[in-house]
Amino acid sequence: MLFKKENTVIFVILLLVTQAFSFHPGDKKYIKEIPFSGEKELKVNIESALGKLTIVSTESYNVIKFEIIREEKFGDPTEQISYQITDGVGFMKVPVSKKEEKRKTFKFSSFEGEHWKIYFTDRIPISFDIELGAGKGYFDFTNICVKDLNISTGASSVVLKFDKVNSSTIDNINIESGVSKFKAYNLLNANFNNFRFSGGVGLYELDFGGELNKEVDINIELGLGSLNMFIPKYVGAKVLYEKSWISNIDIGRGFNEESEDEYVTDNYYNTKAKMNIKFDTGVGSIKLKRVK
Repeated sequence: MLFKKENTVIFVILLLVTQAFSFHPGDKKYIKEIPFSGEKELKVNIESALGKLTIVSTESYNVIKFEIIREEKFGDPTEQISYQITDGVGFMKVPVSKKEEKRKTFKFSSFEGEHWKIYFTDRIPISFDIELGAGKGYFDFTNICVKDLNISTGASSVVLKFDKVNSSTIDNINIESGVSKFKAYNLLNANFNNFRFSGGVGLYELDFGGELNKEVDINIELGLGSLNMFIPKYVGAKVLYEKSWISNIDIGRGFNEESEDEYVTDNYYNTKAKMNIKFDTGVGSIKLKRVK
């Protein structure tokens, strides 16, 4: 009964989030382009209270291109956007207050009900810090050179994907997801060393498809939510978790118990592609499945 109520709460919140994105006849599209000026790196900080945010790559000569849909009566949102380059690093920001003007980052705040579609260059490394409140996100990092990635979501619905191998190595990926629906695809293509996911009361799906030729660490923390996790069969995997009467963890077929609370696949010790997976869960449920 507890889980039925939990899933009902999640559904209602996500339904309200989806309804927030119905556009009105007074909506207008605004476009802003920032041309490439020899930057060697870009740092991005995005904060959205309520709205739709789309991130994709671009092969144009622009560092960034914005396409923004908002009600015309609220004015031109591109006037908020400023850009500066310091020591070869591009910093973008939308000044909201004097305190925020001091931050050399690209900052959005409270684009309620709006749709921001942002095209990022594929030419230089980019560090992302993204906070999405009660919003909807579609983050396609395919062909974007991602140097660093931190994502925090609230009552939101998010899709994340890496359909090609990232040309830069990410030391740490950190994802925190609250009362939300979060799906990620081809995560091994992100080319990370360490991956951390923290989920609250939500429905989560982590697909670790893609290419791997090294050893990586995965740390999963889950509260009351439900997580489905997929890893390819060619990867050797080690899973560690403490058994508990309140937790529900199903690691599926293909794992052998090596010691108490530790399980490994047959190919773990004879392949370069290794995943060390650690689960820490409360009363949530985790299902791990090996796929082709």
